[in-house]
Amino acid sequence: MSTKKPSAKKNVAQQIHLRMYNVGFGDCFLLRIPTEDGERRMLIDCGYHSQGKGSFSDVELVTQIKDDLANDPLDVVVATHRHQDHISGFGEKELWKDIKVEEVWLPFTADPMAANDEPALRAWQGLMEAAHGLWDDQGQLKAAAVSALSARDPEEQRAAEFMLWNARANAPGIESLLTGMKRGDGRPSLRRFLPEDRKSYPTQFTTPALPGVKVHVLGPPADPALRKNKKVPESWAFGDGMGTAGDSIESVFPAEWRVPAERLPSRKPFTDTTLQGIRLFNDDLLYAAKALEGFLNGESLVLVLEIGRARLLLPGDAEVGTWMTILDNEDALTMASSATFVKVGHHGSHNATPIVFVREHLAKAVPAVISTQEGEGKFRNGIPLQELLDAMIERGMPFVRSDAPAAIEDLCEPSPDGKWVDCVIPC
Repeated sequence: MSTKKPSAKKNVAQQIHLRMYNVGFGDCFLLRIPTEDGERRMLIDCGYHSQGKGSFSDVELVTQIKDDLANDPLDVVVATHRHQDHISGFGEKELWKDIKVEEVWLPFTADPMAANDEPALRAWQGLMEAAHGLWDDQGQLKAAAVSALSARDPEEQRAAEFMLWNARANAPGIESLLTGMKRGDGRPSLRRFLPEDRKSYPTQFTTPALPGVKVHVLGPPADPALRKNKKVPESWAFGDGMGTAGDSIESVFPAEWRVPAERLPSRKPFTDTTLQGIRLFNDDLLYAAKALEGFLNGESLVLVLEIGRARLLLPGDAEVGTWMTILDNEDALTMASSATFVKVGHHGSHNATPIVFVREHLAKAVPAVISTQEGEGKFRNGIPLQELLDAMIERGMPFVRSDAPAAIEDLCEPSPDGKWVDCVIPC
């Protein structure tokens, strides 16, 4: 009889594998999650912006995802919100027919029945359809829309075009997400409109699709007032993306060239006709674009995935109202602050990921990814925001950008062609 003791089984740490596709100004992440019943696969968003294209078109992106899945199903598909740069790829319906999907998660505002509880959602849907109607089949703004923006300076015109393209209705993508995806046995994918319980906050749930994983839902807010476009609070530690909060713009002329205010001639008021013309052919379209931008980002899902000892904070493009809700609620803030890995929100823009959250609540050295693309012009200048990047560096947070993929030891490795970055997250 042998007296040799059996060797101790090596304890191999569990790991989450995350692939961030370089879609430019957009989001697309493929997660491979170890569970008690084997690996599960989760896709979070699938889109890009035509004026901020990265390495993929929609067809190329979905084809790459299919290749990466190698005929394995997706257990969960998440569409954080309805902006084109997050859902455009879902519109490739023929390609999606070959991908089996167990569950689809969407914000509750995307539920076709949601307007029964919140009638104002019908107005927002109508505004999305109106934005869609401003574009022709070649992806160009129609003459009437160009005329409506002509009184604006070129930078504001570009900003409005950028926002309006992103906000237009995507009927194929929405249809695919709501009705088009199927499970492996041919049944429709299970749809979850989150949070499913809008009377409690924050909420959590588990699902057989992700055994052993707890899903915490921190957004969107149930209160529609908190889903509207809101000004960035000064307490967030940065301003509107063009400077710090509270900055004023000084005159370009020295004092000796300025006419004292008391000597300025009185201004004749605009006639009603003139005011109406300015409103209809100048302000309305730009303000509509800004309103839609804020509304659609305001409906963005904010999730924390609790997987073993890992907690992944996934805020989509959540803006000010959602973050105010999180910062003002002890349970939600505690959950968000417990993150061990962060997807930086809204491509690193000024109105997401409050610096006060990074500096005062998030633990030091939490790794992060930023799906982003720098661009010229007022609207995209400052994305990703340097003040935010500086705060992350100060906190010792290793991070990788999709538009500047780089290796981070024991964390991230880009593909040789720069089309994606693979990250390993211990759990």
